[in-house]
Amino acid sequence: MTHNRRPGWRPSRKTAVKTILFVEDDPIIIQVYRGALQNGGYQVEVAEDGLVAMKIILQLRPDLVVLDIVMPKVDGAYVLNFIRSRPELKATKVILLSSATNADIARDVLAQNPDQVFSKSNATPKVLLKAIKGLLEGDAPAQQPAS
Repeated sequence: MTHNRRPGWRPSRKTAVKTILFVEDDPIIIQVYRGALQNGGYQVEVAEDGLVAMKIILQLRPDLVVLDIVMPKVDGAYVLNFIRSRPELKATKVILLSSATNADIARDVLAQNPDQVFSKSNATPKVLLKAIKGLLEGDAPAQQPAS
């Protein structure tokens, strides 16, 4: 189907492809989830440590960040605090996806109000994709506690 678009036409924010920053240091997990998210229609950028993630967040302003807690250089707790403490980033949706258990996820991390929290052992790419669609399209499912 061909669309006739006038010069200077740009897609509306609703039709624009949403960008997800996937912050993870395990290359296998990156590969599995990145493919699923791209197949779900999202543009996916990857950062393999928290320091790189913060730089990308400032430059790219992604619609959503999927964030591991335990990472090299700068951990996910620091990155989440970085996002939540800046007025221009505060509305950024954040999903914690970690192998850390509830006992491992400190109260101060959860106090930073991530939008969703998932355990890697329970969050298949399909489950994560459903949560992302809910957050970005306004119909967020109930938060799954990390276990």
